[in-house]
Amino acid sequence: MHNIAIRILAPLLFVATALGMVGQGTRWMPLWIANVGARISLTEIATAQLVVGILIATAVTLALCGGRLKTIAVRVALVAYAFCCVATLASLLARSSTVGNLPLLMPTIALCAAMGINLVLDRTKRVDSRHHNRSGVWFGAGILGIWVLSLGLAARVPIAMNSTLRTDARGIESVSLDYVQWQGRTLPDTGLSRLLPHLTALTLEGRSIIILYSPECGHCREVFDQYFATPRPDVKVFAVEIPPPPDSIALSGDNLGPMPCADCQRLSLPLGKHYILKPPTVLVVDNGRVVCATDSDWKSCLGEPTAPVIAPPGQP
Repeated sequence: MHNIAIRILAPLLFVATALGMVGQGTRWMPLWIANVGARISLTEIATAQLVVGILIATAVTLALCGGRLKTIAVRVALVAYAFCCVATLASLLARSSTVGNLPLLMPTIALCAAMGINLVLDRTKRVDSRHHNRSGVWFGAGILGIWVLSLGLAARVPIAMNSTLRTDARGIESVSLDYVQWQGRTLPDTGLSRLLPHLTALTLEGRSIIILYSPECGHCREVFDQYFATPRPDVKVFAVEIPPPPDSIALSGDNLGPMPCADCQRLSLPLGKHYILKPPTVLVVDNGRVVCATDSDWKSCLGEPTAPVIAPPGQP
């Protein structure tokens, strides 16, 4: 059981955590780790890739170490892993009114797994007395190479930047769409594809413009009037409606009617969520990658208006 705990269970725990982060994107990355990455000028994606690389390198290192060194390495790794789980739980509990109880499940399971493996080691103490004919210099160089290779490969792993999700006491999800970090990334990297899965395939080739708008937004109508009232054969245009929060009360006159968008594809974000985003937000996607994103300086992404700017009544 001692060998199983060291050779299989401990590395498997770290590999499973790494695969979970790759599969679930930044949703699985604790907020405190993201904040640490921000302090050293790392983006959320880069921080997640670094964590994945460390987890994989640790798992491979534990699988290769032998004898007493391996037992010590496993214990140190498990203690560090358990500390991260406790820190994550503390961060989530401090925000329990906004995140709900479901996000507490994964760090709790991970903490129990780390403690369980450590308990197995305590109950089956045994020092591996086999003689290992390894040169210390070459063995150390090999471990260093494993870490360099793991971190290098992890930097190339595509990790989705999930939109920040929070659930209030009423069970309503708040989705924060941070377009500032989207420029230069693919739609799956931004997390927008999780809300609109088919949008990725529609924007893979050529140039596309995505406008996230609200039906009662006057500035949104101005952008549509100035740039999209006439057909744009040079680009594909997607008008994505941001639905109102589920607890909002619609007033008569709020809805300004359909936006004037000629030959555009009209989509809508999923209902039942509260979206935190300033409309209109404009994204320019070139061959599947966001090359420009803004919620105010539309000329920087769209150029000069194709229709004359009409001043509102009462203004010169």
